[in-house]
Amino acid sequence: MPRSRETVAVRAADVACPQEEWMRLLITTLVLASVFSAAGHAFAGEIVFTGKTVSPNHTEIMSPHAVSDGDKAKTGGSAELAGAAVSFSGTFTGQMKIVSLLADIGQKVDANQNLLQFDYPLQGLIKERGKLSQADLLDAEYQLERVRADIASLRAVLSAAQSLRERGIASNKDVASLTRDLEVKTAKEQALAYRVQIEQGAAEGGLDSAKKKFGEKVDEHHLTGTAWIASPVEGHVLWVNPDLKPGMILTRKTKLFVVGSLDPIAVRAWLYERQVVQMRVGDKASVAFENLPGKTFEGSVTRISMSPVFSDVQLPSEYEVEITVPNPGLLLKEGARGKVTVETQTPDTP
Repeated sequence: MPRSRETVAVRAADVACPQEEWMRLLITTLVLASVFSAAGHAFAGEIVFTGKTVSPNHTEIMSPHAVSDGDKAKTGGSAELAGAAVSFSGTFTGQMKIVSLLADIGQKVDANQNLLQFDYPLQGLIKERGKLSQADLLDAEYQLERVRADIASLRAVLSAAQSLRERGIASNKDVASLTRDLEVKTAKEQALAYRVQIEQGAAEGGLDSAKKKFGEKVDEHHLTGTAWIASPVEGHVLWVNPDLKPGMILTRKTKLFVVGSLDPIAVRAWLYERQVVQMRVGDKASVAFENLPGKTFEGSVTRISMSPVFSDVQLPSEYEVEITVPNPGLLLKEGARGKVTVETQTPDTP
């Protein structure tokens, strides 16, 4: 039976409609893909890695012994042991006898708060007393006064000689000789005045140094030989050498304490270059710890190293990244491993 024109037209319309819908859907998809591609930088990505907590001002406090040649060899000739921060002003050689421990692990301490009391070595004590002596200052002041007295006398004699020359009694040679003597004495006065200033500065510096070591009530005649090790930073005592006991004698540089702040606390990690380039200082971060299930610490990226941890061209480039998070209850201690999630403003690299 032949199909009418009307039937053929209806069936053709039925086929055309799905094709038009498909084309519209395709065009819409392409437009949306173009929009998302152009604005891709506006959509945040995530970088996940593992980090370890550390005090942001972690400070190792050493005994004030001078570094031995052996220690220098171990540290490549460094003047101090690697990572050490000596709070005691100056170094010495000899025995250091511990009198008492004034701080314990977990204790909150202020900057310049005493942590340990010890007896100063005798030979070092003699040297310190020499620094407090003002003999050189007194000698310089005495010589300066004598020169000034000589200058006053020379000026009087020169004035008299000039008057006698006008009357024809003294010669020009006599006046010239006195003038030269006065110039020499004046130059000596200036040199001695400068020396007095130097000696005064040295005496004041020596006294300030002695007060830091032995307390405020010290002078040339009152130096008890008892000194203190103080914390150079504010924070908590994170570690105390377990071998430290009253009466113990130390003869070489020894690690005594570790002091650092814990609130806020830092989370540090080494990341590869492809991860670091996506991060910016200020990016939001969250850290979760297995030992604190259900609790997440919110913070931000506070430091991104500009140079790799290792410079060897044969090794992949890793950069140190630091996340800072509040730690008000001091739940986090140094060394805790946590899963860090950083919200970046750059999409992940495919």
